[in-house]
Amino acid sequence: MEKRDYSDLRTRGRKRARREGRSILPFFLIFFVFLLAIAGFGAYYYVKKYMPTKERADLNSYFSVSGDNVEIYLNHEKVKDGEQLTLGRMRDGEVYLPYGFVVKNLNIRFYYDDTEKNLRYALPDKLLLFTDGEKGEDGKVDFFTEGKSIFISLSLIEKHTAVLNRSYTDTEHKRVFLENEFKPATVASLKKKEAVRVQGGVKSPILTDLEEGAKVIILEKMEKWSKVETEDGFIGYLRNSRLNEPTSEERSSDFKDPEYSHKNLGEGTYPVLAFHQITNAESNQGLQTLLPNASGVNILAPTWYVMKDEEGNLTSYSDASYVELAHSTGRKVFATVNNFDAGKINLKTLLSNGTKRTKLIDALISDMKGKGIDGINVDIELLPEKAARDYLQFMRELSIACRKNDLYLSVDCYVPFNYNAYYNIKELGTICDYVVIMCYDEHYAGSEEAGSVSSLSYVSRGIEETAAVMDKDRIIIALPFYTRVWITDKSGKLRSEALSIKTAKEWITEKNISLEWLSDIGQNYGSMQDGDEKKEIWMEDEKSMEEKMKLLHENGIQGVAAWKLGQEPEGFWSILTGE
Repeated sequence: MEKRDYSDLRTRGRKRARREGRSILPFFLIFFVFLLAIAGFGAYYYVKKYMPTKERADLNSYFSVSGDNVEIYLNHEKVKDGEQLTLGRMRDGEVYLPYGFVVKNLNIRFYYDDTEKNLRYALPDKLLLFTDGEKGEDGKVDFFTEGKSIFISLSLIEKHTAVLNRSYTDTEHKRVFLENEFKPATVASLKKKEAVRVQGGVKSPILTDLEEGAKVIILEKMEKWSKVETEDGFIGYLRNSRLNEPTSEERSSDFKDPEYSHKNLGEGTYPVLAFHQITNAESNQGLQTLLPNASGVNILAPTWYVMKDEEGNLTSYSDASYVELAHSTGRKVFATVNNFDAGKINLKTLLSNGTKRTKLIDALISDMKGKGIDGINVDIELLPEKAARDYLQFMRELSIACRKNDLYLSVDCYVPFNYNAYYNIKELGTICDYVVIMCYDEHYAGSEEAGSVSSLSYVSRGIEETAAVMDKDRIIIALPFYTRVWITDKSGKLRSEALSIKTAKEWITEKNISLEWLSDIGQNYGSMQDGDEKKEIWMEDEKSMEEKMKLLHENGIQGVAAWKLGQEPEGFWSILTGE
């Protein structure tokens, strides 16, 4: 048998194996490199997505202020007027805030007199005056002007305003954080050192770094992040995982509001006021004949004073003998001043001028003191909104004069609606002894549709809106002793005629009009066809007045008034007085 040479076979096998090994090695190398690439990409992706960035925010862009400008935050919100930032000023180490911002958001009682060029602040018993650029007790100016802009010292504001202040003015980006809502704040401390970022997300740039234990106010909590306000003056975002359990913290100011004293008629005595229309000096003589039917009336309000012009001059029909007669019957006299009986008066021109306001006030006080008049009733109607702040300043300065001279001060206002909110019943209720709400002329001579002069819902609104902003004990609800006959001609044109309750009763009897009680309105309604004209009346009578008085008493209102003395049927006042 022939022997085989296995050595040769082994040699060839080894050579083949080496060749096969060399062919597999590149594949493993490529695969290994591929795995490394995937791992590297994964690590890069993880870092890119999840690792917090150390990039710092551009504070010049974030704050948008530099130099002497000061950014303002109010109740944790950056203050803007539309898209425009509202900025304060830094001067001589003091922060100054824009006048418009102050009176709108912080304290309505600061008043800049553009004619006298001074800043005024009315306290209950005195008027503070500040001159442009004049230094106060602390050696810094109380306010200054910059072109048409006015800036008030924050220190001065804090003397008269309930506001918390945190200022950051030793930095390039000056800012001040103010609070005046005093709602409980949600606060939390940090578990460990953490960065506050511009937005929620670890890739958002850093605003500031906080140490472990630092406290923040939580403004808004989301799933993983919270919007916070920091103690070093930033509003940004923190991870919830870095925050300890939040707690509630009360916010308050040590400021005490000045106390406004209010004269009243005596414990348990409530005003029953009768407006007495006086159009000339001779009209005063009619009081003697009107008093017997005014049982229960304890205040007479004759319309004695008329604003004559824009210079602060008055027309007066006041009469000392009238006052003596009223006092002899146990009644007080609140002389009424109005702006309409002498024609159209430019209230902006009159009331925006400090000298003219003072002239008018001095004339009123002098005449009242000279004739023994007990108080004044202010009836300024059709006030344009542009003169609203001037009107309120006039009322503040008049209130100071009344307190100094121990005189009552009452003021007449419309039933509150959004369109007349600038009369500001809340402020008037603070500075005046009584506020009279004129719950009539719901439908008036110029109305485009016929309707009630004073429906129950109208009176109810007057009560509710006023009681929401001032003491009920000092509210007087004025009701009408008149109504209107509404006349629609064949062309559809509407007009009306005002009738006293006495005259309206006679008209209904004469025309033989059938009346229907409207429970939702709280009045009797009647209509008739008179030739080509339709005539309608929403009647004010004993039943309607009883419903109104029931509404007053249900709401805890005791003060009542009526326009006007002499229009009522015999015994009608007993409904208002409950006698």
